[in-house]
Amino acid sequence: MTGQAKIEIRKKKILAAAEKVFARQGFQDATISEIAKEAKISEASIYEYFNTKEGLLFSIPGEAARQVFDLMDFHLRLIRGAAVKLRAIIYILLSSYQKNPDFASVLMLLLKHNKNFMKSSGYEVIREGIRNIDNVLEEGIASGEFRPGLNVYLIRSVILGAIEHLVTNWVMKGDASENLTQLTDPLIDTIIEGIRHPESGRRDTYWELRKSPVPLPSDEGRGSDRN
Repeated sequence: MTGQAKIEIRKKKILAAAEKVFARQGFQDATISEIAKEAKISEASIYEYFNTKEGLLFSIPGEAARQVFDLMDFHLRLIRGAAVKLRAIIYILLSSYQKNPDFASVLMLLLKHNKNFMKSSGYEVIREGIRNIDNVLEEGIASGEFRPGLNVYLIRSVILGAIEHLVTNWVMKGDASENLTQLTDPLIDTIIEGIRHPESGRRDTYWELRKSPVPLPSDEGRGSDRN
């Protein structure tokens, strides 16, 4: 094993430990000492790779987001129809959070609205990845599958805002048994109902709205978990 490979393995080990500690303790209460203990290395070793606790936090999303968007790119190349591609994007995003609740917690509760994070390389990876949504919406408009004149930025914001709300509430509730991916179809059907071309029934769209979609969860009883 080369020296560079050993470095990458150690960095991933540190980031995995940091993700767990930040998700459990929050940024303010988490310490480098706790992260070192979780990673089973010395504190000095952490500072060899990350100058500050904030820098360590900001480095967490980069690799995880890159893997998610590589998977997304692979599947989108195999799918025909903009609406079906949009469903795949939503499913992959919800599935990635479902499989990694610690990452979901760190991203949604600690990083999502952090101005400094928005200047980091990790944020740039995420921003590049979500352009898939813009590309699919533009594809759907060009093919006549979606209504002409759609505001792509607005629709993308609606999609990401819905996902953020659902995932944040899921994280706050701490109920890992709740299946986020079951929300894919009711969410995408709601979106498609609003953006599909009025003549899409006569077009080759590869899409059909479900007759009895799974209902979205209610906010009732969530108290402080509401957004």
